[in-house]
Amino acid sequence: MSWSVIAAKEFDDAVRSKLLWGLVTVVALVMGLTSLVPLLIPEFDGSVLLGLGAATEFAAMLVPIVSLVAAYLAIAGERESGSIRLLLGLKPTRGTVILGKFVGRSGVVVAGIGTGVLIAGLLAFLVYGELPVATFGLIVLLTAALGVSFVGIAIGISAATATRARAMTLGIAVYLGLALLWDLVPQGAHLVVLGEFPSSTVPAWYILVEGLSPSGAYSALVTAALSANNPAIPGAEALVGGAVPFYAQWWVFALVLAAWTTIPLVLGYLVFRRTDLN
Repeated sequence: MSWSVIAAKEFDDAVRSKLLWGLVTVVALVMGLTSLVPLLIPEFDGSVLLGLGAATEFAAMLVPIVSLVAAYLAIAGERESGSIRLLLGLKPTRGTVILGKFVGRSGVVVAGIGTGVLIAGLLAFLVYGELPVATFGLIVLLTAALGVSFVGIAIGISAATATRARAMTLGIAVYLGLALLWDLVPQGAHLVVLGEFPSSTVPAWYILVEGLSPSGAYSALVTAALSANNPAIPGAEALVGGAVPFYAQWWVFALVLAAWTTIPLVLGYLVFRRTDLN
C-alpha cells in the first residue's frame, strides 16, 4: 500500500469530523471579527492591513487547536483499538504509514483553515472596501503552514504514544507550551537578563526567542509581510531600534516553522519503528 492511498483514506476520515469543522468555523468567525478591531480604536488608522494583523494574532492561538484535534489520534487511536495491525498487514512500511497520515491530515487542515481565512478576508474586504491580494495571499499560505506544522507535531506525538489518553495529554501540553504560553519565555528571559519587562524596543535576541515556537515564528513572518506594506506596523527594525542581525531575519523563522513540521515527524517515526505492536 502506498502513502498516497493512506493519505486519501485519512483525508476522507478526517473531513467527516463535525468537531473539526466546528473549530474551523470558529477560526473563520474570530479572524473575521478581529480584523475589524482597528476600526473601533481611534488611535489606529483603520487600515485593512492592521485588521489582518489583528486577525493573525488570534490565528496563532486557534489554528494549532484545529491541527492537534485533526491529527493527534491518527496513529495512537488505531494502536489502542488494534486497527493499526490490520493496516500494517497490507505491507506498507511504518514510514509510509506516517507519511500518508501526515499528508492526509495536513490536506484536511489546509482545506479547512484556508477556507476559514478566505471567509475572514472576504468579510474584511466588504468592510474596508479593499484587500491587498499579494499580502493576503501570503497570510493564507503562512496560516496554512502553521497548521501543517502542528499537524507534524501531532502526528509525531501520535506515533510515539500507545493510547488516546497519552496522546491527548501531550497534545494539550504542546498547545499550552508552544502556542498559548510561549510569550512568557522571552518575557521571562528579558526580565532575568535586563531586570525589567520588555518595552517598545527590545534586544534582537528577544525577537529570536519569541519566534522559536511555531506560533511565534508564524507571527514573526506575518509581521514581516505586513510591515513591508504599511509603515504604521512596526517590523523587526523598529522593534530593535536599528539594523536587524541575521539571526532575527524572516528566513530564520521560516526555517523554525519547517523544523517544527519535520523534526517531530522524524522522532515519532524512530519511536514507532521500534515499537512492538503485538
